[in-house]
Amino acid sequence: MKLKAVMVALALLPMPWSAASTLEQAVAQAIDTQPSVLARYARYESVLADRRSVQSEYLPQLSLRGEVGPENTRYSSGRELGKTLTRDDLSIRLTQELFSGFRTQANSERLWHEAESERLGVISSAENLAVQVSASYLDVLKARELLELANRNVADHEKILADIKGLVSKGYSSDSDIAQVSSRLATARSSQSAARNNLADIEAKYTRLVGVAPEQLIEPRLDTGLIPASLNEALTRARELHPELAAAEADIRATDQEIRASRAGFYPQVSLELSANTGHDQDGNEGRDESARALLVLNYDLFNGGRDRAREQSSAWRRNEALNIRQKATREVDEGTELAWNAWHALNEQLTYLQQSVDAATAAEAGYITQFDLGRRTLLDVLNAKVEVFMARRNYVTSKYDRIQAGYRLFNATGQLAYALRVNMPTQFAPREK
Repeated sequence: MKLKAVMVALALLPMPWSAASTLEQAVAQAIDTQPSVLARYARYESVLADRRSVQSEYLPQLSLRGEVGPENTRYSSGRELGKTLTRDDLSIRLTQELFSGFRTQANSERLWHEAESERLGVISSAENLAVQVSASYLDVLKARELLELANRNVADHEKILADIKGLVSKGYSSDSDIAQVSSRLATARSSQSAARNNLADIEAKYTRLVGVAPEQLIEPRLDTGLIPASLNEALTRARELHPELAAAEADIRATDQEIRASRAGFYPQVSLELSANTGHDQDGNEGRDESARALLVLNYDLFNGGRDRAREQSSAWRRNEALNIRQKATREVDEGTELAWNAWHALNEQLTYLQQSVDAATAAEAGYITQFDLGRRTLLDVLNAKVEVFMARRNYVTSKYDRIQAGYRLFNATGQLAYALRVNMPTQFAPREK
């Protein structure tokens, strides 16, 4: 789970990971290798580097300049010289910004909040990837279990067909019964083929998300103790913990500092300049020249066509945009939380009824087979009972995994999925010191 910032680009290359066996391992592996997460992390590091660039303005700027070449001087201080000399000059200058109208400080603060927004965006991307991986992981398990049901269904019909053929050979049944069972067997084999194809598609999707093909997957155990007790509690958690909302708040703080930086033009700019130079044959005068100066420099734009005022207004509108983005994010988080909450409770209730359906259909099937052997039920009754059991079990398996995924969706909606899975985010995703 450890990423090194200097190795982020290399992480985009295929890596020889061993196949994950648990959902937690699959999520951790996907976060470490998924290009979309790594791209968002690269953007975060880029903003941090921009901030370091701005902070360089706190330090003195030192420059060295050298020049040499022919210089023709026709007049100097009103005297006609008409000389061409080979001029050379070497100068060094140190400039220290003393006051910039709070621009440097504001830009540094702005980029800090922008970096924090990007960091939270990385976490949000990782959380969203985690819920995708969990869905894909559960889909593989579900598809495999449905294929097992389809295989058992085919085997059951093959056994019935063999039994009916035995009865026909003894004169206890007719060819029409064989045709009837053969038709049902063909339908069962069609369902088996569809289940096999569906599993192949789902495994391919899993491989794209996680980076390796699924092998021995283990059915995850949902930590139901983390499920909120009420919808209001779920909404409260979401507003407190969801990284997208925290990122939106950071964007608002960044625009506050952008407004502050845009007002720097309303203040004078003050700096200290220390310089020294040495040269020969300058301005038509033969010989050596040396000078040094220490200057306190003030620059103040008295009028610049309203540029600074326009910048301030532009920044104010960006803050308005950030406020509305936060409002939009809040609505989306609330909606996602409510949908996930409703799905969780509906599937819990549904699963209870589907278990009753499986139990009742299984009991009916056993009774119909016994009654068929006694001549009190027809072959069609037995075949229909088989279909009922198969459909009941298939519906139960589907809802069982959908219920687990609904729980993970609820954790994701409240910003707790990585915590619920006991997956630690890479150390590079942790907050940096300011």
